Amino acid sequence: METQDVVKEIVNLKKTKGRINIIEVANMLGIKVYSTAEISSSSFIAYDSEDNFYKIYFNEKDAGTRKRFSIAHEIAHFLLHKDKIKTFGVVGRQNDKSLTPKEEKEADALAGELLMPEVCVKEYMKQHNFTTDDKLSIKTIKDFAKEFEVSLIAGALRLRELGYYVGYIEL
Repeated sequence: METQDVVKEIVNLKKTKGRINIIEVANMLGIKVYSTAEISSSSFIAYDSEDNFYKIYFNEKDAGTRKRFSIAHEIAHFLLHKDKIKTFGVVGRQNDKSLTPKEEKEADALAGELLMPEVCVKEYMKQHNFTTDDKLSIKTIKDFAKEFEVSLIAGALRLRELGYYVGYIEL
């Protein structure tokens, strides 16, 4: 399945169910998802060559929004770097020999798109009467992040990426 087809399916999930269930997206792609407390990183993706399937492991100790982003990040690796996953067997930030910083950035950007598809973001902003000319308040960004079940920072970055004015955010 091509990335744009996955994004279309995600947009459909958001429109029909009101939310994007990222584990459902992984399962749709044939990826099994496991929660574990036994990893030191947030997540990784592995290829099981014996059974010919992919597995995402995420850290169950992380916050809900972190878990969602981690799973989306690993799905992004599946879509963008499938060949490297097969080659290395396991791909994750804990294994700095497998992927370049550029590839990690690509996965982060696609994870943001998977969790906050452009069409859904623009629709949400239009429904709430915001344009790219408006300076967004912290409350607006928090409401947006809550709607898409992402962290404040992930929401702010995606809004900025799509041309919305997000000022300095103090955490």
